[in-house]
Amino acid sequence: MNRKLRKEVRDIEKLIVDSGRRAAADPARLADHADVLVRAGDVYRSADRLPEAYAVLTEALDGYRRLDDLSGEMRVLSGMSFVLRAQDRFAEAAECCRRSLDIATGLGWEEVRDALQWRIAAMEAADRAGIDVPDELVKAALHGEPGEDWVYEIDGKRVNGDHAPPEAIIRAWQVGPDRLLTGVVIPNADYRPGKKR
Repeated sequence: MNRKLRKEVRDIEKLIVDSGRRAAADPARLADHADVLVRAGDVYRSADRLPEAYAVLTEALDGYRRLDDLSGEMRVLSGMSFVLRAQDRFAEAAECCRRSLDIATGLGWEEVRDALQWRIAAMEAADRAGIDVPDELVKAALHGEPGEDWVYEIDGKRVNGDHAPPEAIIRAWQVGPDRLLTGVVIPNADYRPGKKR
């Protein structure tokens, strides 16, 4: 972990303690404390301290629920889904997205519904495949033409212009008739990783 990130972790940990004390002394400060906990979740996730990120987000979720703050709850569920995804806990990440979708639907927030639906599709496909699926593949499957049965994960470091040679294909993901990834994945035995840029 670099020096800047270590400092961010130390600073947010101090802030958690301070805001926790203020919230304990004055319940009207609970919303401020929940906001600090959400920021802490982001910092811990950046530092790859995923158990700590999940713990502070769980505490923030409890705070927002006590406040009956649905937008805050959605924010936390989104952060939790990223933490769970980073831990390869795809089914749980999908459940966080489903709960967010329920809230968004109840609030009439149409603009976030599509994004949540494709995130759910991504996590469900990753759960079936046992590996994370790049978001762009889920979008490609959803927006593909009928009859396109596969989408391809491409190593961008191996692409020249618009041409992706066969050895740039990392794996193929099967697309079902509903335009969702089925979870069937075929690795490309001819794939050769590109050089880091």
